[in-house]
Amino acid sequence: MSLDLLEQTIQYTFYNQQDDKDNIKSRVFKNVKKGASASGLAKVGDALASLQGADLTAATLIQKQAIPLIDTVN
Repeated sequence: MSLDLLEQTIQYTFYNQQDDKDNIKSRVFKNVKKGASASGLAKVGDALASLQGADLTAATLIQKQAIPLIDTVN
């Protein structure tokens, strides 16, 4: 019995220190390709952090998978 991948989402967490305040922001992006590599996702996060003038502190891949409830026999 195998799981069926339904959806993937990536959540990036950024840290930015401005005016003596610690700013932590998260951004979530839906519809991540099934074949996306960890290094590719990290590069995207680094690019987004650079555009925001922040540091990338975390990247979390969130997967939704279907669990077959009936074992089908062919």
